[in-house]
Amino acid sequence: MKVCKYYTFEFEFKGYAKLPRWKGNIIRGLIGYHLRMLSCSNSQDCKDCELIFDCPFGYIFKAKSKGLVLKKIEGFTKPYVIKPPLEKKEMYNIGDKFSFSIVIFGDATKFEEILIEAILNFSKASLGVKGFRSPIELKKILIENPFTEKNKVLFENGTFYDSNMFIRDSHLDIDIGNVFLISFLTPFRLIRNKTLITKPKFRDLIAFLLRRYSAIRYQYIGDDLDVNVDNVLKKSEEVNTIFTNLTQKRFIYKNEEKVFLYGDMAFKGKLNSKLRKLLCFGMLAHIGKMASFGYGWFKVV
Repeated sequence: MKVCKYYTFEFEFKGYAKLPRWKGNIIRGLIGYHLRMLSCSNSQDCKDCELIFDCPFGYIFKAKSKGLVLKKIEGFTKPYVIKPPLEKKEMYNIGDKFSFSIVIFGDATKFEEILIEAILNFSKASLGVKGFRSPIELKKILIENPFTEKNKVLFENGTFYDSNMFIRDSHLDIDIGNVFLISFLTPFRLIRNKTLITKPKFRDLIAFLLRRYSAIRYQYIGDDLDVNVDNVLKKSEEVNTIFTNLTQKRFIYKNEEKVFLYGDMAFKGKLNSKLRKLLCFGMLAHIGKMASFGYGWFKVV
């Protein structure tokens, strides 16, 4: 079963530019803007557009439920996540390197060509905050698989190459010891009953990963859920927290301050194949609110 494609884009600045310390929002905004310019045939709201499931911008950025699951939920889980640069660097000079990754899930990969065209367009235009923008040249696109540690070149030196390398179901398994660390590379935000969970347990992480996994699997991969929810949640309760060093970080989005958590969590317990699979999927799809922006990105060590 094909799960997703993992793209890494490598650029070089052609001038001087300034970027915010957190770069996920600006990358997402520019990709969305240029994708809409390429694919949108009218000016109406995507919510009322009959073409939303055939439109690259509508399907990737504004997708709502196909009626398969969670019919009443607005803001349905999107078929992509951005993995922003983790560097805190703000000032960029001529020749400086810049890279980020995007994971596209399931049937949304059918829009690969126009998505890459949108990224090419925004790179030629400019990147940076107002008054400090510069064009950037796309040098290379890699298709990667972090579980097999393989990659293939999709674009380099102005030339495109064929690459049909997917991350598959069978790849979602790694060796995880009975004592392991979940390290959050970007801040995350878990909300239950409109309240931020400030001291999440392992079961909480698995519950949120299950929700995201099932939504993406049904909506975009087109396959039934292959885990027993009750059994997985029960097994997750056997994993104990050893320590956490989570701290709070505040971000402003649409003039509203939102609190996220950031840091590491250590656990002890034996993980079966289903729990390992959910963690692997989470390393691709992230966890919690605004995951598509790049929040909730973690690794397991």
